[in-house]
Amino acid sequence: MDKALSANNFSAMWQLKSRYGITLSAAQLKELLWQSLPPSFHWYVAPSAHNKIRMALDLMTHDDASKWVVCDFLKEVLQKKGQSETTVNLLVGSKMLSENALKETLNYFISRGRFHDAKAIKEQYSVSINSSKLEDELVKAYESGKSTCDLERILSLYDKDNEYCIVTLREILKTVATQPQDYSPELLGQNRSNFFDNYMKFINALLSHGVKEQMAVDAAMAKAVSTLAHKGLKWAYELKTSYQAKMDPAKLRVAMDKAVDLNKLFLLELITPLFANGKDAEEAIIGSLERLASKPDQYFGDYRDAKETLKKQLEKFDCWSLKAVNTLIKRAVENNDFYWAEELNRKYNAYLDPETLKNHILKEAEYVKRRGHTQPDYLADLFAPLKLIEHDNPGLPNAIQAAVDQICTMESFPLQQRVVNELIKFSDNLPG
Repeated sequence: MDKALSANNFSAMWQLKSRYGITLSAAQLKELLWQSLPPSFHWYVAPSAHNKIRMALDLMTHDDASKWVVCDFLKEVLQKKGQSETTVNLLVGSKMLSENALKETLNYFISRGRFHDAKAIKEQYSVSINSSKLEDELVKAYESGKSTCDLERILSLYDKDNEYCIVTLREILKTVATQPQDYSPELLGQNRSNFFDNYMKFINALLSHGVKEQMAVDAAMAKAVSTLAHKGLKWAYELKTSYQAKMDPAKLRVAMDKAVDLNKLFLLELITPLFANGKDAEEAIIGSLERLASKPDQYFGDYRDAKETLKKQLEKFDCWSLKAVNTLIKRAVENNDFYWAEELNRKYNAYLDPETLKNHILKEAEYVKRRGHTQPDYLADLFAPLKLIEHDNPGLPNAIQAAVDQICTMESFPLQQRVVNELIKFSDNLPG
């Protein structure tokens, strides 16, 4: 065997093994392996070196001494540059590596992104990634935006019973989930990055892998809501239904207010299911309606657009407050839209306030005076709101009297006395 080895005659060495059962001693194996090791595993030398190493392993003796030779040789291979993966797999397949050598090999494959090879080692030899390496790889994967497939491969490499890894995963989930700040440019998509897609993908991978940390899940829901976007809000609902995520109702109300301010009303029906109970959701809807009702016509486009939008919101959610509908009836009267005003009064018990009534009467009186109308029919719009106000409103008599006083001081016009008489008659019929 020594003679064949010195002549680098693999054919002769193989015949000695096949005919007489003679194999390489540990010393001979070491000599042959180190002779076969190239300075680097570049593509033009790697195949030749690989073949020589494979033949050397076929000829070795399976004893402890040879095992340590193979382990030492693996360390040399791992330090070489180039495409050494095939040779490393060959050494793993020899089944002569110690546990430490297998762990080094596992880390080697992980560092090169060869997760399939790393998983094969784990499954065959029960060697798994440690918590420190797991953290490093996941942080790198998150920062570089690795695919869900790559994340799943990394997560497949740890021992599910390893408490250190379990704690590490929970900490990573918590750290990622709580960054960045709510409504930050990254979450709102203002910096043209795919931050939220990467954020959502990473957290989904950990959650689907069984990592449990309620604080992180709740934080992720808050970030999802902070996107003020369809994708984020749909994910927030998934977190709520699949992982029992919860969010402070006050924060959800903030999101609804922001949706109103940004004129993204379609988001309201995506936010409302995120409340933990119907009472909180109803209060938030009413708050949003009140906020929306106070917006000027320019927010919607014009009065017609405002009316259409507000009517839809009332009908869609079927809940309201007197503050909201009273604001709407005031808007309708200010635009002489008595048909809608009467509808609001009839359907929602909305009522006009005395100050708006007074201002409307004076505005219409000024219009009738300016146009010089003489027919009483032209006073219909002036008197129309009188049936839209509660007659027992304590401020009503003073409002009517203030209107009468100001009309009496106006420059004379044909229907002036008619207006004054009708207002006094109305006031005299008020209760009390």
